[in-house]
Amino acid sequence: MTAAVADAVAAVDYDHFVTELDGSTLPQSSSIASIQRMLEDLDVRPGHRVLEIGTGSGYTAGLLANLVGPSGLVRSVEVFADLVPRAQARLEAAGVTTVTVSNRDGYAGDPVGAPYDRVVAWATPHVIPSSWIDQIARDAVIVAPAKVAELATAHAIVAITVTDGRPRIVAVRSGGYIEMHPEPVTVFGLPLRYVAASHAPDDAEPWWISSLAPREVPGALGLVLDWLRSAPDVSDTPLEAAEELDDFRAWLYATVPAELATAGLSDRFTSIGAANEDGAAFLTDSELVTSDDADAARTLTGWIEEWREAGRPGWSDIPGALVPGVEGWEVRLTLQLAHGG
Repeated sequence: MTAAVADAVAAVDYDHFVTELDGSTLPQSSSIASIQRMLEDLDVRPGHRVLEIGTGSGYTAGLLANLVGPSGLVRSVEVFADLVPRAQARLEAAGVTTVTVSNRDGYAGDPVGAPYDRVVAWATPHVIPSSWIDQIARDAVIVAPAKVAELATAHAIVAITVTDGRPRIVAVRSGGYIEMHPEPVTVFGLPLRYVAASHAPDDAEPWWISSLAPREVPGALGLVLDWLRSAPDVSDTPLEAAEELDDFRAWLYATVPAELATAGLSDRFTSIGAANEDGAAFLTDSELVTSDDADAARTLTGWIEEWREAGRPGWSDIPGALVPGVEGWEVRLTLQLAHGG
């Protein structure tokens, strides 16, 4: 941890921001470790103007205020209207005077405080919005989660520099947060985009499948999902002890994004693998979960062998690239290994 971030963490009382009057804790979508890592990537300096996407409890806005100092400014936007006065009150009670919190859709940024030297987001947009690029100063830095494929939960954390209006990725690593949305959501755990089939029971985590592969039979993935819910075949993961699923995931995003599938398998959480009209095969941290079809499992194990033959590259080996689009810049992982491998 850098000295500046360490000093900010020591100076800002986490419990003051997240503890409710009844003693309960306001849920946080960002872990402390991830917050600190992203702030290190952001490299905030005294006097900077910072745009924060996703105020939440106000804790991260407090950290940013400490980093920019009395000569800086933080504009923080939050989609949940009820959180805005709460966060502003907690900040003011902590003696923070350089943060303004407003109820806005973070996708549009906040032109009131522009231009910004730094932008940080605690929610995942489907592209890096053009509005963020338009609202920043020369040589600014953006640190945010981003989608790296048109699949649900296919996320990474990227650090972007912008010079003369053109963004460039300088770092990409594993990680991600909840999807960015223009209005508050009530069904948590079910992605907003790219879900092909889903089941959301009232008393448990949702089930869902995301896949880009074309389907000839309407509703086929819904039947596959029903099979996974009712009678899955579960075995130990085919990955070896020294092999990281997270690294394999990065390689899949870079090599076969159009053939991939992701899934939320209730209490097994998110998974990655292959799905066709007859079945699916998904890897979790410790298991291989399949339905009644051997082709999907063969596809997945074939990818594992290709990854091994490539030297098991992962997040530190595969760089990101920005592709201009209609709404902004798409983030994609590239095939060229970062270290020339």
